[in-house]
Formats: sequence, C-alpha cells, structure tokens
Amino acid sequence: MHRSGTSALTRVLGLMGAALPHEPMPPTADNPQGYWESRRIARLNNRLLESAGTSWSDDAAISPEWFADPGRGGDREEAVALLAEEFAAAPAIVLKDPRICRLVPFWKAVLDAAGLETRAVLALRDPLEVARSLAARDADPAFRPAAIPDLARGLLLWLRSVLDAEWHTRELTRHVIDYADLLRDWRMAVGPLDDIMSHSRLSADSAAAIDTFLDPTLRRQAAGDTEPSLPGLARLRALLDSIKDGPVQAAAACDEARADLERLSLLHPRTRAGSDVNATSDPRAAAILAGMEAAPRHSPYRSRSILFLSGAPASIGHVYRVLHPIEALDEHGWQTAWLPADSPDTLARLDTTDVVTIFRCPWTAALEAIVIACRRRGIPVVYDIDDLIFDPEVMETGAFGYLDTLPDAERRQWITIAADYRRALCEADAAVLTTPSLTAAARPHCPRVFVLPNGHSPAMFAAAAVARSLAKPSASDGRPRLGFASGTPTHQRDFAVIAPAIARLFSRRSEPLLTIVGYLDVAAFPALADHASRIEVRPHVPFVRLPEEVARFDINLAPLEVGNPFCEAKSPIRCTTAATVAVPSVASPTAPLRDALVDGETGFLAADTAAWERAFDCLLDDPALRRQMGEAAHAFLIARMGWPLWSGLADAVYTAVLREHVRRPRAADEGTGTARGLVS
Repeated sequence: MHRSGTSALTRVLGLMGAALPHEPMPPTADNPQGYWESRRIARLNNRLLESAGTSWSDDAAISPEWFADPGRGGDREEAVALLAEEFAAAPAIVLKDPRICRLVPFWKAVLDAAGLETRAVLALRDPLEVARSLAARDADPAFRPAAIPDLARGLLLWLRSVLDAEWHTRELTRHVIDYADLLRDWRMAVGPLDDIMSHSRLSADSAAAIDTFLDPTLRRQAAGDTEPSLPGLARLRALLDSIKDGPVQAAAACDEARADLERLSLLHPRTRAGSDVNATSDPRAAAILAGMEAAPRHSPYRSRSILFLSGAPASIGHVYRVLHPIEALDEHGWQTAWLPADSPDTLARLDTTDVVTIFRCPWTAALEAIVIACRRRGIPVVYDIDDLIFDPEVMETGAFGYLDTLPDAERRQWITIAADYRRALCEADAAVLTTPSLTAAARPHCPRVFVLPNGHSPAMFAAAAVARSLAKPSASDGRPRLGFASGTPTHQRDFAVIAPAIARLFSRRSEPLLTIVGYLDVAAFPALADHASRIEVRPHVPFVRLPEEVARFDINLAPLEVGNPFCEAKSPIRCTTAATVAVPSVASPTAPLRDALVDGETGFLAADTAAWERAFDCLLDDPALRRQMGEAAHAFLIARMGWPLWSGLADAVYTAVLREHVRRPRAADEGTGTARGLVS
C-alpha cells in the first residue's frame, strides 16, 4: 500500500545488489530520499487501474474478468517492453509500485513472459500510520491532489490493497517485511532475500550506505499513545498481525476480512458525492469500517452443522482431512458427523446440515444426487482432496511416480479416476485443500478455494510428547539414524532423490545407519546394495504409533522431486510429524517444504546430491546441533500450527465457507454443471 515504506525498502534492496529502474521518479518534498520506482511503469499502472474502473485512491474491486480480458494482451506486451527498457538484462530486479497491490495477476503474467522468476515482497505498515501519512499531504498545496484527508478512507484503501496483495501472491514465494522492523533492524528484516540478490555477500560499503540511508526520522507518522478512536482499526491491526504470523494465519484472516469487505461494499455503494478523494469526511468508508468492526467472528447460523462424506475412510488422509477437522470444529461449537461417501443415509441427513464436505471422492451418479439435493436446499458443497490426483494431464506426464509401477490397465484406470475427481471438484461450491500449490491447481476448476494444512491432533501431540522421552537407539550404540517414513507404497521415486547421496555418505562414513519405516522396496536402489547391512527396515505401524517410530530417528528425510507438479503440491506432513518429536529434517525445497522448514534453523533444504551430503555431514558431526534444530523445529511447529491455532484455522475456514455462500435455494429441477461467479 502507498506510504508503507516501499521506497525505503526498495532502496535497501538496490544497495544489496538488485537493479533499480533506469528512469525512476524524482525525489520530492513528500519523499525526499526518492521513490525508486519507474515513472513510466507507474503511468502504465494508472492507465490499467482506470481501465479496470478504479484508481489508486479508490477501493473498488477489480473483477477477474478484467484480468482475463483478451485486451490485456496488448497491455502485457507494452509492459514487457517497459521492463526491458528499465532494467535491461539485470539478474535480479525490484519492480516497485504500490499500485501493483491491485494488479498482481497482470504483472505476474508480464514477468512470466519476460522469463523472470517472480517473488513477492509484501511491505506492510501500521494502517493508522499509512492513513495519517496520506492525510498529511493535504497540508502542502503541491501534494494536495494526492492527499486522502479522511482517515477512514485511508484505512479502507489500506485494507483493499493489502487484501488484494495477499490474495494474489499466495501461489508465489513471498516475504513479509514490516516498515517498523526494517527501520529497527534492516539486516534481520531483509535477511530472507539474500539468496536472490546479484551477489552472495553484502559489501561493507553497501551495508554502511544502508545504515546511513535508513534514518529513523523517515517514519514521520509513527503510531503513538494518543490515537483517534476509529472504527475498524483494531481489526485491521489484527489482520496485519495475522499476515506477519505466516501464510496459513494470513489466509484465514484475509479470507474472512475479504468476505466482510465485499458484503459491506454492496450494502454501502458508492455515490457521486463520495467520489471526492479530497473530502475531509467519507461517511461510506466510516460505515464500512464500522461494519468490519461489528462483523461477527462466527457464522450467523444458530446451529453450525457439518457433514463429512469420506471417499477413503481407511486412508491416512481420512484422519487428517476428516477426523482432525471434526475434532477441531467440535471444539468451536459445530455439530459434526461423517459418513462413508456411499452411505445410503446421506440424503436423510441433509435437512439438518449447513455444510457438506466431500473428501477424496470421484464423481458418480450417487454423488451427483447428493450435490443436486444440496443445491435445492442451499447447502454449500465443499470438496477436499489431499494430492494432485485430480489433473489427468499431470497424471499422463508421469509426474505421479507410483503409476510407473502399475500395469497399463491399472494406470489408465487411475487417469480415468483423476478426471472423475476433477469433475467432483468442478461441481463443488468451494474447495478446502492442503497447500497453496494445490489450491493454485484447483482454482481454474473451483475459484473459491481455502488452505487448511494437515494438522496434528491433541492425541498426536500427546503421543509425540511420550515418544520424545524415550531414548534413541543411537544413544546406546553411537550410530545416528537417518530415517524415512513411508505410509503408502507410492514413495519409490521420492526416495530415489536421495539414494545416491546416502550411498556416497555410507561409502565415506561408517557410523550412520538408515531406518525405513513402512513401504519402500530398498532392493530397487542398486546404489545401496553394498550397504544392506546398514539399512534397517521396520514394518508399517498403526497411525497412533508413528510418533514413536519417527522419534527413533536422529535425522528425518523428506525427499521429493523439485519441479514435479505432483510433488510441489504435496503436504509437508513428513517434516511436521518429525517436528512433533523434535527431530530435525533434511528436505527437498518444494514450495510447501520451504514454508514448513526454516533452512539452517529447524533443518536443512537440499536441492541436489551435494547439498544432501553437506546437510548430513553437518548434522552428523554435531549432535548438539541436531538437538538444537530439533527443538527449534518443534517450537516453530507449535508457534505456527499448534492445536489451538490449527483448530481455530479450521473453524475460520469453514465459517468463511458459510458466510461467503449465498444461501439461496436453486430451482428444484436444476442440474449440475451450472456456471458460477466470484466477486474478489
């Protein structure tokens, strides 16, 4: 959002080695140290916003249809040319303009067309400070046209920009940087961005230049003890905190806030009189913010009832996607139940149900009857699936390695079922999925998608606490265990990622052993044939005993094929399970695993064989580091995904499903496959 410290942050990144535009906006009295954004790109963005029916000073939503309009093709070509002129062929650039908050999908397509890997940096600042900074422009006639004198309107603009930016960057690797944190300790604030700068180590001269540049007086509108009483401000600040807490918390809080904002915007439409950005009072903005403050944190339904229909009741996924959400929602006052997807009792239960969630069930005639019955009653249908098995095209490419082991007839059957899973997803009103990558794959088929990661129940945390107290086998024989837990026979290609690194490690070092728990055909890896005596294969265990098995590991292994769309969408549950018993992980840097593991603090990310070996050596050489990283992994998991937080997230997700659903019975003869629209 404008006035959030983006200029200061951009200049810092420029001094760290990223390229800044060739033709930047010149400094002004309003921003004496410079804006560090392209004047020509800002002009283009103003034209784009006008084309979309809004402007930088207006909170109107931009429709998905505008982004998809073929007319954007010419705009994208112009933008690609501007990028080339402003940044030439720099290895890392900073594309900064607050208007991009509203235009992320457009610029993501432009950057893709330019062949650039895109990361998002969300620059945040206290909303009242932003509103005051916008209002302060009114005191200078030169900047009065860009002033927002009314604080409520400034807060509303902050809300719209922040919600749009958060929503459209969920599928990107992103970093959140708070302006106050930047001024307080810029090294800590921008540390996660080191790896994309043009050189690996910041020079002393550059660091000194940043120290000189970041004058604390830049923060001229710091929030203080004496503040105006503004409706909605407390909720906006809570939203800010949620975004800083992490992507899971951000998604839940922002989804709820966005639903409230759209509802209140319809209740308080714009008027011609309210279009004057220089007005000192904006009753509409005040009314919307008051509504945000008064919006219930829970569903308006007296009885929040949810019925889960499970297409895989014997699977581990059923535990994570059905039983754990039921336990969480029970704690938050929901009435919950589950049935097998083929149960004959389902239709009779719908009259007392507010939400139906279908887990991992392909489209069938019976499911179609259930969906039609739900539509007649105005009941939202949610689809939950925990792997990218609903994309036949991905399955055809061989991304799902398990299919390689099957006869051709069975392989074709899997691909056919994938189409049936996708049909079920398309017919749902919303989808609740495990990772942002999975929601990105689902969004073309079901635009209302929510992320609810796999979580660990109180019983799992209790079992993990007991398992942590047990002595590891390495404590008695001095031989640390690398451990790989495989709950299904589908992980052969996952393990193939690290088999060479383990073979090389065993050739160099005599002390480590490898423990396999569950399903893995070790004989399929010839590189390990000479080390069979150092490989312990333990049987698959019941789910409740898994923490005990993983606690025996000294180092947990979480390999996946990076870049494989199936693997990129997988849950990081192998890492989080190890974290419950304070075992550090070495993992492949897929998007979900990058989010679940802090490289160098709670474990290591390894992109190739050499990196896996370096991580093994580092942890094997230093038992104290293993313990330290394991404890850090446990603390990180509790802070982000402990049961109170996870159960609250489950409640927030399903509450948002209810609140966003238009509870309007459809025509009795309406079938499936109807068109759907989404205001975002």
